[in-house]
Formats: sequence, structure tokens, C-alpha cells
Amino acid sequence: MIRPRSILALMMSFLMAFLVSCSSVEAKVPTTYTAAQIQQIQRSVPTLTEFRSRMDNLGTLIQNRNWIDTVTYIHGPMGDLRGTMKSVSATLLPKSQQEAVDLTKSLFADLVEIDNAAKANDYAKVTASYRKAVNDFDTFLQLIPKA
Repeated sequence: MIRPRSILALMMSFLMAFLVSCSSVEAKVPTTYTAAQIQQIQRSVPTLTEFRSRMDNLGTLIQNRNWIDTVTYIHGPMGDLRGTMKSVSATLLPKSQQEAVDLTKSLFADLVEIDNAAKANDYAKVTASYRKAVNDFDTFLQLIPKA
């Protein structure tokens, strides 16, 4: 005859095993960059620096009121900027990541405003949007960790 105590002990052990397997440990949010993360981010720095110098070229086109080349420049040489900024944003620490994503969205909203204002030949709106775009880009670059 089977003892009720042994059955109870067996059921308790199964219950404990089930509860332990269903529990989860909270993952800790990293507070510093690993060497691999910094290396990955630093690979994008020359590309971002090149895009920043292209922003200066865009400013020259705007200053000269060359609207056709301004629109073409936004869609051409500045075309890969969004992908680069998104990939860098994804590798940042969580505390900087959301700010980087917001700055990326803001920068591209500014570029759309520049594009629309350039098509309408609105110099005041183009220059205001350009200043905001440069400010957003410079703030984004400050989020990148130094090597």
C-alpha cells in the first residue's frame, strides 16, 4: 500500500519543479558599452562624419537658393543617412537609444520640411528647417560614445 505522505511529497516536488521552470529572472539593462559595441559604433563614425559635411554642402545650396539641387541633394547624397542613423541608434544603450530614435525622426521631418519649402521657393522656411536639422544631427552625434 502506498503511503499518502510519499504521494504528497512527490506532488510537491513536481509543483516546485513546475514553478521554478515558469519563473523568469529579470534581465539587467546594460549600463556601459562592451568593447564590441564600441567597435561596431565606431565603424559608423566616418560615415556619419561624411554625412555631417554633406549637411554643410546642403547649407551652401540653400544659401545660394539653388532649389533644384537642394531637393536633389536631399534625395541623393543624403539618401543613406536614415539607415545609418537607425543602425547606430539600435546599438546605443537604452538610456540613449530612445533619444537617438527621436532625433532621427526629427531630423528627417526637418529634411522633409526643407524639401517642401525648397519646392515652394520659401527661403525663410528652408533656412529655419535647415538650422533645426543641423542642430538635431549635432545632438545625435553627441550621443555616440567616444572610443
